[in-house]
Amino acid sequence: MRPSLDPAIKKASRAVTLLAGIALLIGCQQAELDTTQASLTAMEAQLAELTDQLDRSEQALNAQNASDRAHTAQLAVQMAGLNARIHALPDSLELVCPQPSALETECEDVARVFVSDDKMLVGELEYVFIDPPAVNAVARIDTGATSSSLNAENLVPFERDGEDWVRFDMMIGETESVTVERKILRHVRVVQQADPEGSRRPVVAMRVRLGDVQDTFEFTLADRSHLENELILGRNFLADVTLVDVGRQFIQPRYSPPDPQ
Repeated sequence: MRPSLDPAIKKASRAVTLLAGIALLIGCQQAELDTTQASLTAMEAQLAELTDQLDRSEQALNAQNASDRAHTAQLAVQMAGLNARIHALPDSLELVCPQPSALETECEDVARVFVSDDKMLVGELEYVFIDPPAVNAVARIDTGATSSSLNAENLVPFERDGEDWVRFDMMIGETESVTVERKILRHVRVVQQADPEGSRRPVVAMRVRLGDVQDTFEFTLADRSHLENELILGRNFLADVTLVDVGRQFIQPRYSPPDPQ
């Protein structure tokens, strides 16, 4: 058997072991405190950096808002100027062209209106000089009509020198009429919704002038007295010559033939 240690030595040994444990615990806690302090310092630095970024962003946003307000104020000034110019347009136009009547919108000093590709601009209604009988008639510009047509009342076909001719009355204004005789070029059958079987109509040539366009065009003759417009200009007139602005009327000046000497 081993000899037993002296009780005092055992107590001293236990005390040393306890002190060593306490010292180790204190050392670990100090290390943890140091680590925590370092983390807090890093977090404070990050927080300071984020605060600085937030301040810079807020300053930039305030500057942008100020710039936007200045731009908005500038736009408001420009809009006010444009509105003033728009309101002044009627007075300026009145100086150039007198106020038209309910039906007639024209100005003799206004030149022909051109658009792209040297095409003439016409409105939904235009004054057209037609010869014979050498008068102005109100024509409706119809882009949906294949051919042009003319109101012809009291149609009477007859023969002249072995050729087919036709005599008809053409209205001038609301009360006057003039009798016209033209050679029939051919006949066409026109089918309409109210006339599904169609009607046979003569085709004649008439001299037409609208703006700077003057040429001979073909017209189908029919009694259009029940319709609003006595003259229809279709695609055979419009092709490669004009563009139509259906929101306007009487754009081109009314032609006045020179007085015979």
